[in-house]
Amino acid sequence: RERYESLDKGYEGSLRWVLAHRRLFITGILLLFAASLALVPKIGTEFLPVSDESQFRIVLRGPVGQRVEKTEQQVAEVERVLREQIPAEELETMVSSTGVLAQGRSSLFNPNTGPHTSVISVYLVSPDKRKRNQVQIMNDVRPKVLKLFPGVAMFFDPGGLVKRVTSFGSQKSVDVEIYGYDFEKARGLIREAETLMHQIQGLADIEVSREENYPEVNVVVDREKAALLGISETDVANAVLFSLNGNGQTDPIIYTDPQNGNEYYISAWLSEEHRKDLTDIENIILTARTGEPVLLKNVASLKLNAGPVKIDRKYFQRVVHLTANPVNRDLGAIASDLEAGFARIQLPTGFSIRLAGQIQQQRETFEGLLFATILALILVYMVMAAQFKSLIDPFVIMFSVPMGFPGVILILFLTDTTLSTTSMMGIIMMLGIVVSNGVLLVDYTNVLRRRGRELHDAAVTAARTRLRPILMTSLATVVGLLPMAIGWGTGGETNAPLARAVVGGLSVSTILTLFLVPTIYVILEERFPRHADEAPQNVDWIPAEPGQTSTDK
Repeated sequence: RERYESLDKGYEGSLRWVLAHRRLFITGILLLFAASLALVPKIGTEFLPVSDESQFRIVLRGPVGQRVEKTEQQVAEVERVLREQIPAEELETMVSSTGVLAQGRSSLFNPNTGPHTSVISVYLVSPDKRKRNQVQIMNDVRPKVLKLFPGVAMFFDPGGLVKRVTSFGSQKSVDVEIYGYDFEKARGLIREAETLMHQIQGLADIEVSREENYPEVNVVVDREKAALLGISETDVANAVLFSLNGNGQTDPIIYTDPQNGNEYYISAWLSEEHRKDLTDIENIILTARTGEPVLLKNVASLKLNAGPVKIDRKYFQRVVHLTANPVNRDLGAIASDLEAGFARIQLPTGFSIRLAGQIQQQRETFEGLLFATILALILVYMVMAAQFKSLIDPFVIMFSVPMGFPGVILILFLTDTTLSTTSMMGIIMMLGIVVSNGVLLVDYTNVLRRRGRELHDAAVTAARTRLRPILMTSLATVVGLLPMAIGWGTGGETNAPLARAVVGGLSVSTILTLFLVPTIYVILEERFPRHADEAPQNVDWIPAEPGQTSTDK
């Protein structure tokens, strides 16, 4: 009890000193805000904290046209280096998919576009069983892997399904979209944009979605000859597809075993020795309307050519994605540099460049949260104005709202935490608690003023009486969120920014609110007196003991 009384007396003495030196105190508050704002650029921003999913993948892309056997040799060498760099106690398993084209749902996880590509998925043990997180492991092995094969592109993609969901389909956080129809103009623009991205600090694994110079055979059907034989272009396309890739995808043959009823898919295509060159393709047999066999070369001409492996489209427009991973730099700073660089590029007619992926979602989410915060504060002010039947009292309470921002900025800076969606949600939570503390102070000060207490005495007495409830509320919240703020447990790094924002903001705002709200109350009451003419009627006020509430008799 003596400790509590000494705390109350110490706080009362400090508050009386602050009320006597208001200008000095408010000047100190303003300087604190200015100092905290200076730290904002050093914090950085990102959409969501990186979650340790205990996995990452390496996409290997050899020269276009490379045989799958060569790609398999390169993959084996990469796996050997990975086993050397990642200890057995950290590595769980590795799975490689080489030259297998993605089809259906598997295309979400398999970026292979031909025999020259492969994806190596590296699965790690759970975070509590290793010292390094997945990003640290990936950054440690990246230099060793990239120098293995000059001329072979390799890209690292952190995380798995959660990463793809938070990046809205992209495996990487940075996604630059180039829209335009003309292939030739697009090539020059892509090279210029890629060069710019290589010059920006903090970007790694820069990957262009469009692969050029993929060998292809153009089959040009002579429609007049084909029509005379009763052969359509669809017949020609299916015959070539079935001969080279089998009929399993478009016209599967299903055999049902009469013994057990099991069904089997049967697919047949030309053996490799019968599809080595254009002559073999020219001799593919078609069937005329009369049922007679017709060679492909009699109704079509074949030409060797090269073109893109695939053509992506978005909003019915051709689009090329340039994706990258941020390394040791926040997403907001990278986005600013990208926009500044792209502004200097002279775009061809009909082309445009947009920042998509997490950058776009981060900006939209931040704008939405900021709007929601402002709207919430307006609604809170309106509710308090109705309850207090005053416009000044809610205004005094609203002064406590920004008191938590210096604490939020400081703790984010000290813990090397960026301003993200989760930390902004923590700020909103903190604001609600701060407002409730201000309500306690102003409400009881008004009660004492109506009982006839002098202005300064009422402000000090109310603050001293409400000191313990405010401290208990804030302390309970801070202590309860400490484990989350430390980031304990699987996935703790995702929720830690929210808890840190609440802990830092509430710790500082509680102290500042206990001094600022009474000070602002006194200043406004002296300038706009509301209780000067009020006198207690039939009220015998009994002073409260320290730590107790006053009573009427």
